[in-house]
Amino acid sequence: MVQQQVDVFPWKNTFKKFLINYPNLLLLFYINYKLIKLLDQYFPWDIKQYIPLRLLTELVLASLTISLQVLLVNVVIALLVEEELMLSKLLFSAVVGIVVNLILVPTMEFYFQYTRRYEVALDNQWLKKENARFQYELLKNQLNPHFLFNSLNTLSSLISIDAVRAKSFVRKLSQVYRHILEHREKELITLRDEMKFIEGYVFLLKTRFGEGLQMNIKIAAADLNKKIVPMALQILIENVVKHNAVLEGAPLVIHICSQNEEIIITNNIQRKQSTSSWGIGLKSISNSYKRQQKSINIVKNPQFFQVALPLL
Repeated sequence: MVQQQVDVFPWKNTFKKFLINYPNLLLLFYINYKLIKLLDQYFPWDIKQYIPLRLLTELVLASLTISLQVLLVNVVIALLVEEELMLSKLLFSAVVGIVVNLILVPTMEFYFQYTRRYEVALDNQWLKKENARFQYELLKNQLNPHFLFNSLNTLSSLISIDAVRAKSFVRKLSQVYRHILEHREKELITLRDEMKFIEGYVFLLKTRFGEGLQMNIKIAAADLNKKIVPMALQILIENVVKHNAVLEGAPLVIHICSQNEEIIITNNIQRKQSTSSWGIGLKSISNSYKRQQKSINIVKNPQFFQVALPLL
């Protein structure tokens, strides 16, 4: 008597079911993902009063979508194998699909919400680190010995030739340092306060460089009450002077104007022979605006360099 060999595991049948159900499962994941993203826009979890509505909407839509998917798949399979589509089998498949999807959707929700909050936490830590670095570099740059040395040299020359201008220079210098110490830790200040600071800073530079530095400033009165990252303009002006030649015969011209909810700083390019990278200046300003969910715009060509800062 010959014993019939029986497969311990029905590989062929299992593989066939896998080929049918795997694309179906991928489609279900994709539909759930789109559903979650859509509900995040209209009923975010962060707003407490939306939570009951979010849960109900997600329950209903998840059940409807899986039911429609089950119906479509069963109809396609019935047409391919030319078998009768039984209502009882269809209802059973729909119920099983709804139960599976009601387990799958919360699992996906948990994963997406957890990863989103983890990414936000990482971003916040990075921004705090960058902010601390920015504050340190800002204080170090603004109170560096070179700036003070150049200012004292200019003051020394003025004392012997023009005592009145020397007094004005000392007054402006003290105002500049007072502003730096008072505002360096603030997130934002009004454009009016920033321009008062820039007026004093420009006075110091023009006293030092004379006609070699020209400033054209045109700020709309309506924009003065809007806000800006503190010291942003000063850092940009400092970079311009640092990286360009300032000559009376070929003046370095800086334009500052406000338009279209931005303040725009433009200068002609007169590169010094020994130049270095822009360093932390532009990067620090850019990071400060990122904390406000804004970005700066930089335009550069052989003739001019321009930075546009959003007004907040």
